Amino acid sequence: MRTLSLSPLTVLPCSPLEQVDAAVDAGFDAIGLRLFPVMATDIDVMSDMKIQRAIERRIAATKLQVLDIEVVRITPQMNVAAIAPALEFAGGLGARWLAVTSAAVYDYRPEEEPVVVRRLGELCEVASRYSMGVMLEFMAFRGIGTLEAAARVVAAVRHANLGITLDALHFYRSGGTARALACVDPPRLACVQLCDAPRTAPLNLPSEARYGRLYPGEGELPLKDLVSALPRDLPVSVEVPSRSRAHLSASERAIESARWTRQLLATID
Repeated sequence: MRTLSLSPLTVLPCSPLEQVDAAVDAGFDAIGLRLFPVMATDIDVMSDMKIQRAIERRIAATKLQVLDIEVVRITPQMNVAAIAPALEFAGGLGARWLAVTSAAVYDYRPEEEPVVVRRLGELCEVASRYSMGVMLEFMAFRGIGTLEAAARVVAAVRHANLGITLDALHFYRSGGTARALACVDPPRLACVQLCDAPRTAPLNLPSEARYGRLYPGEGELPLKDLVSALPRDLPVSVEVPSRSRAHLSASERAIESARWTRQLLATID
């Protein structure tokens, strides 16, 4: 049985408590939680003890798993110690992974990659204290932009609890093919994030990734080839931010995204 997790981006903007309720309404097994604000509408969970306690109670009551927390940018200047409180909180929820990405491609300096590797290793050490792993996500518009680049960095870090997030959109927009998965040992894959899109990429990849995705099976990406090439027990995170569904409630978006995803997976399983 595949674990199905609701990514925050599918239902944002909403509170973490609304996301938990939406995940339950849609029958998800797990959720990802955004603890580090990225957008102006994001709630700063780590600055609000009251909402932290409310999240703990709601997760315990619903028995949802927490697949991951997001999202940290790995840079040479990153303060690893400052992330420890969020890891402690997430570890208490039973979270499995901390999601990280690299800096934007125009800020990423290849000559600084050895320092990035060291920071990742330090972060893995801190995360391991809370029984968590770190999963690195590559994106075509970030310095670590391909599956091959992510695999190279993970190999350089050489830490047992560092894995790779395989986002279907970023994978195909960076030129990936199912055959390219051979460069990664299956145990190094943390999860697959599913969405869909037109086969032809737009000019603005960041905008598509943040606001313009389609539900799995609704577009033209070869998702069946991708999922069929992955381990059957790899968790599936549904990450489908979509302006076209912005009029729907968080629960409605969660229900629709789960329905499309299950229909796709049923044709494979």
